[in-house]
Amino acid sequence: MTERKTFSSTDLYLLLATVLWGSDYLFAKIALREVSPLSFAAIRTLISTAATFPIFLRQERDWAVKPRHLLYLFGLALLGTFINRVCWSTGVELTTASNASLLSTTSPIFVLLISFFLFRTAVSWRAALGILVSLVGVSMVIQGDWKEWAKGGGHVWGDLLMLLASLTWAFFTVLAKFLMKDHSSLKVTAYIMLIGSILFLPFLPNEKAGGWGGVSVLGWVSVFYVAFTGNFLAYFFWMRGIQNIGPMRTILYSYLTPSRRFFLRSPFWAKP
Repeated sequence: MTERKTFSSTDLYLLLATVLWGSDYLFAKIALREVSPLSFAAIRTLISTAATFPIFLRQERDWAVKPRHLLYLFGLALLGTFINRVCWSTGVELTTASNASLLSTTSPIFVLLISFFLFRTAVSWRAALGILVSLVGVSMVIQGDWKEWAKGGGHVWGDLLMLLASLTWAFFTVLAKFLMKDHSSLKVTAYIMLIGSILFLPFLPNEKAGGWGGVSVLGWVSVFYVAFTGNFLAYFFWMRGIQNIGPMRTILYSYLTPSRRFFLRSPFWAKP
């Protein structure tokens, strides 16, 4: 599909997705005080799947998927749901919320490289220059962690996992467009979430003290918030963006981080 150059309702959905994902980092930090990273990734995926399927079954008339697309769906679920969320949840726990938020903006860099080297997509010099400047900026901001790591401290492992999460998300964003030439964004989202939920079932038990019964009300509110905003609404908005305006334009919304900075200013969220 040809990428559009005018602002549309799809652009608005992507702006909303950015705002929702921006607030997720802080709620995730709260939840991860009481829930292990893998269990958090599993429960948020299951909750979002449970929220998606009633809408899918009611609105989608054609539930069928071509046999040749089943493996493609599994690959997308593995990249964009399972590996991405494992890296994201573990990375958020091991690094600071501000670092996690910032490092997620590296996805456009990876999308450009993937599109150029694997699919020979034309890239303007302005886009390349902008992404290069962003990469330099990210490197300068997190260089303190690398120095601390050399001394035996810092959050370098969390930073690396967040970079890996960005890389898997970039692959997912680029590859998803091919499947949505034949299927709606709602159908693709629903099936990817279903496959992701199945992959996460072995990791559902909460390994932290007290298990799920020991999670506080605030912890559960944080889990449901991330599941419904980031995994349900923002995920669907993102998929619509890929289908309607293409991955190259969609991924640029990762740079819109004012909402993250707004939430990070509050002392309440500054707790580790």
